[in-house]
Amino acid sequence: MGWSCLVTGAGGLLGQRIVRLLVEEKELKEIRALDKAFRPELREEFSKLQNKTKLTVLEGDILDEPFLKRACQDVSVVIHTACIIDVFGVTHRESIMNVNVKGTQLLLEACVQASVPVFIYTSSIEVAGPNSYKEIIQNGHEEEPLENTWPTPYPHSKKLAEKAVLAANGWNLKNGDTLYTCALRPTYIYGEGGP
Repeated sequence: MGWSCLVTGAGGLLGQRIVRLLVEEKELKEIRALDKAFRPELREEFSKLQNKTKLTVLEGDILDEPFLKRACQDVSVVIHTACIIDVFGVTHRESIMNVNVKGTQLLLEACVQASVPVFIYTSSIEVAGPNSYKEIIQNGHEEEPLENTWPTPYPHSKKLAEKAVLAANGWNLKNGDTLYTCALRPTYIYGEGGP
């Protein structure tokens, strides 16, 4: 029968790459590529990726609950890469917190309503530090409590969203099944096709 996947942030560098890799999956029946807006050349590229796997481009806001519920219907896996990245400190804190934290929470709720069993979140290495003592962390682990201070809202927003994702692991879905979540903490991502 196959499985289906929703990729949020599919217009971004990481999301685009994930979509390109997913198209190669033999058992995948549908990819839904979601972002606020797609460049025309990316839309064209995605249309050319159509093969046995259906690729649907969805433009909409991560804060739009009805849109998220529709996007999650009949989906097996959500890969959530959508976020506001602000390395220069020019984006308003409220915008970053809304998209990165509230958007993640709304997407988790949409997954519960649509009975999506798997949620993979793209966090950031920045959630682990810097610690307030500026010490190197050796032999640390994910559950080790760290006192963090961040100069910008981005890493704080990713930390809060990650906590929400991990807390959602084990939630009951509308159909009675269980939600399984994980958070990945990549280092800085850059490359061809990036901003």
